[in-house]
Amino acid sequence: MIGISRDSAKSHRDFIAKHNLSSLTLLTDEKGEVAKIYGADHKLLPFSKRVYIIMDKQRNIVYKKDTGFALMDNQTQTLIGEIDRKLK
Repeated sequence: MIGISRDSAKSHRDFIAKHNLSSLTLLTDEKGEVAKIYGADHKLLPFSKRVYIIMDKQRNIVYKKDTGFALMDNQTQTLIGEIDRKLK
């Protein structure tokens, strides 16, 4: 699992340390270039929306959910369920 946001690398390091998330990879997209590619950029503000994406081994998007700025309800269970469905 990879998380990408427009926060700085230092912000990511601090977040990982604060929450003891040593197995989580966070990438920075300060200019919003990745956000634009995946439709997560905000049209007016320098923020990215929260978009959940699952890709297969060939890098095809098999699941995409745009929740705006909100967290997905039951995000871990929802994403694992979607992965399980795609593997069947």
